[in-house]
Amino acid sequence: MKSYFVSPVAYILLFSCSLINGASFVFWLNYLSINNIKEFTLLQACMNAFFFWFLLLVQVPVLTMRSFAEEYKLGTIEMILTAPVREWELVLSKFLGSVCFFAVLWMPMALYLAVLRIVYGHPLGMSVGMIVLPFLMLLLIGMFFISIGLFVSSLTKNQIIAAILSFALIFLIFSLSFLIYLGIGGQTREMISYLSFLDQMDTFSRGIFDSRPVVLLGSATFFFLFLTEKILEWRRLRE
Repeated sequence: MKSYFVSPVAYILLFSCSLINGASFVFWLNYLSINNIKEFTLLQACMNAFFFWFLLLVQVPVLTMRSFAEEYKLGTIEMILTAPVREWELVLSKFLGSVCFFAVLWMPMALYLAVLRIVYGHPLGMSVGMIVLPFLMLLLIGMFFISIGLFVSSLTKNQIIAAILSFALIFLIFSLSFLIYLGIGGQTREMISYLSFLDQMDTFSRGIFDSRPVVLLGSATFFFLFLTEKILEWRRLRE
């Protein structure tokens, strides 16, 4: 966690995220207010917008690209792997550090809502569930993407390659959400809808809790962290 706050890249990322989130928040606030739209809430609009997903897809590869790739490049991974630290402990520490910084990146959006609610003194048309559940889904998706980023970073010592491959894999998985618009019906459509991040976020941002994506994202996150641990274990045995 400390390494993120001493990195210039982290501050650039934090500044960029705050700027884009702030601009998106102000835009949707003005748009909904001027047009007196009641069909969806401010948080629904912000978390289903293009810039929200663009930011989410880009920030995680940048956030995780240094995790193991830099250790390989600097040669510190050998020292870490020979220390009395188990692979899963190393993976878990990297994962939790990344998740904490990921939460910091999105904290300004929660602060905007809090300030707006204090200023106007009403719930902004949103129940507690409609505020908490979208952030829960955001955290789950972020954890899944971070686990992919850590796995890819454990495969190479080049940070740029790690970022590009992470983005490609995350984008590929995210693109499954758009298959639903190809006119597919029946059980295939239901299965794609189950895998769609767009549908999951839409459901949660309407204040509806669905346990299926929680289980799916939790299992997928564990799977990629498990693969990362096996990569480190293989490197320790090889050396």
